[in-house]
Amino acid sequence: MKLSTGVCIVFGVIIIVLLVSAMKNRTGNIDSRFSTYLYPKFQAKGCTNCHDFFEQKLNGLSLTTHRDRKAEKCVECHDHDVTGFTHADEWFARPGLYTSDMNVQQTCETIKAQMHASFKHKDKLAREMTAHLLESPRVLWGIARATPKSGTLPEGKIEHDLIQGGMKQWKKEVNAWIQGGLRCD
Repeated sequence: MKLSTGVCIVFGVIIIVLLVSAMKNRTGNIDSRFSTYLYPKFQAKGCTNCHDFFEQKLNGLSLTTHRDRKAEKCVECHDHDVTGFTHADEWFARPGLYTSDMNVQQTCETIKAQMHASFKHKDKLAREMTAHLLESPRVLWGIARATPKSGTLPEGKIEHDLIQGGMKQWKKEVNAWIQGGLRCD
């Protein structure tokens, strides 16, 4: 009789641990590593077409379909009606940001370097990274359904390879990464 009571107690504890674990995962505790959720999303064409724009080794758009176009010309096609940006001249990504040929570690480290992470208090970096990834019109353009103009291109074209899951999912994953210490693994 004592043996079966002990077995029942152990079994009961195991069930409780499993239920608590399942409830934690259901309520939103997610992996905070950059590699788990964010890196694959940073590889969407809605991101890399712009990030690779000036990259010769990646055959960026500035070397192909947009060859010899000056920055002043961008707003003629990528205007407010297309992008939804308040200032159409903010359309393109500047050179030197992460590119599609970078691995997880390189992408994450480059993002942080561009935010000058090594010169900032972790709280300031967290605020600035949050603002950039959750409020920048360029970032929001690349997230499916984040804005009415997400993925919209000139001449009625649409970029379909956008970050999927919408803003709610993006925000959850970005916040997990930032609150987890912006780890690059």
